[in-house]
Amino acid sequence: MSADQSEHGPGEFLELLESSDPLETIVPLGNRDSPFKMSLLWVTFQASVSSMYIGYLARSAGMSLTSILWACLIAATAMVGYGMLAANVGTETGQPHSILARGILGKSGSALASALLIVTGMGWYGFQAVFLSLVFNGLFGLTHLELFSGLFALAMIANNLLGFRSVSAYARFVAAPILLAWGIYTIIKAFASTSGPHLFTAPHVTATQGILFTAEFLIGVAMFGNEPDIFRYARSDRGHNVISLTFGYGLGMLVFPVAGYLMAELSGATTLGATLHYFTQFSLFGLTALAAVVFTINLVALNDANLYEAVNAVQNFLRGRRRVETVILLGILGLGIAVFMERSNSVQNNFFIVAGICAIFLPSTTIVMALDVFLLEKLSGCIRPAGEDGMPRAVISWENASAGNIAGILAILAGVVVGAITGGLVPGTPGFGKTNVGIPAVEAWLTASFIYIGSMLSTRIIKSTKIKETLLGLPRVLSENIDGEAMDDREFA
Repeated sequence: MSADQSEHGPGEFLELLESSDPLETIVPLGNRDSPFKMSLLWVTFQASVSSMYIGYLARSAGMSLTSILWACLIAATAMVGYGMLAANVGTETGQPHSILARGILGKSGSALASALLIVTGMGWYGFQAVFLSLVFNGLFGLTHLELFSGLFALAMIANNLLGFRSVSAYARFVAAPILLAWGIYTIIKAFASTSGPHLFTAPHVTATQGILFTAEFLIGVAMFGNEPDIFRYARSDRGHNVISLTFGYGLGMLVFPVAGYLMAELSGATTLGATLHYFTQFSLFGLTALAAVVFTINLVALNDANLYEAVNAVQNFLRGRRRVETVILLGILGLGIAVFMERSNSVQNNFFIVAGICAIFLPSTTIVMALDVFLLEKLSGCIRPAGEDGMPRAVISWENASAGNIAGILAILAGVVVGAITGGLVPGTPGFGKTNVGIPAVEAWLTASFIYIGSMLSTRIIKSTKIKETLLGLPRVLSENIDGEAMDDREFA
């Protein structure tokens, strides 16, 4: 093969794509993005048409504007607290979620984390593809929604083929400016309209949805669970990502749900399609084609993030190989999920279930991992192998990972069970898809936290190194001493 062929052949191009987003290495500090860039990225992932849908549903359920504002504030506060743990795990370690889980939770725990990543990522991926087809149905009267839901799911893989930098660039330079301008303009115009003074009056509809239920909905929509995957590209700063997180959650969880509520209120429409038509007239100058572009930009950006987390989870099992094939296969899986959801003909119920799963399942895992990174040595006296250049965690291979972090896995499962029961996520039970006790997400997170913190504290009174290792899943990392003999470098304070 000639040099020219080597440089420009399909094999060389695929190899470039494979290396566009390496997972088995720590992101170097010199390759990190500034707080400003991360803020734009995070706003895009939070500024969601799905959040507008929550506002529409809240108005349909008889909630007042004051009530949904309280729900937004509660949800945003909970998410900033969660985000300070989850996002900073990525910034501090430079590792993606599934790879970091291997060093903390062991082989079985990493497999569990990756499975949850795939379930949550692909669940949202399928739903957003369906939602885009519903948007086009409302704007243009589009039919054959099963077909178009599947086609949208397949088309949305494009940015992920090029890795995180493509996902990030699209979000920052295309989606964020458009969505921010649109959302803020809509709210200002709504309050400035002749109906503005009456927007805080209670709707003439019997309220069937409460503040905490709506807050749980909002948490589910805002939640990715794989925040370490994204914030491993963030430059460490004194505020520990607080600006990016507050900016993203604040705008995404306040502006867009309120915009959806206001459009439902001002339009007086009783269907999503009619509300979208009014929305187009009110905030996009009646230009239906422009509305289609804006909605598509938003949902593509969201599904970039959803697919990205599922791809990284599968890549964990494949040791970072065959990324292109992984993206394509997951796109096909997303097609199947989208068609299945469309056939179920229950958008609101699917929305409730997917949001509930996302708010509880994977975040319970992420919180346990964050507690391990930030508190393990202080509470248990045990330490895990450090990475290079002062990084607090080394990348642990499958071969050197422990069988499993028993305490961590039990804490995760306990959190999932509590959240599933209180959030109506247990199939076959009378409350499936209906029950909501308090804020199930927060209850699940606290359950997982209390159990894992208690487990770490308990190791202080355990004398046996073997029991400590088994309980916390400390990895077996071998290095060679100066005599060339293998030695176990596990350490305990």
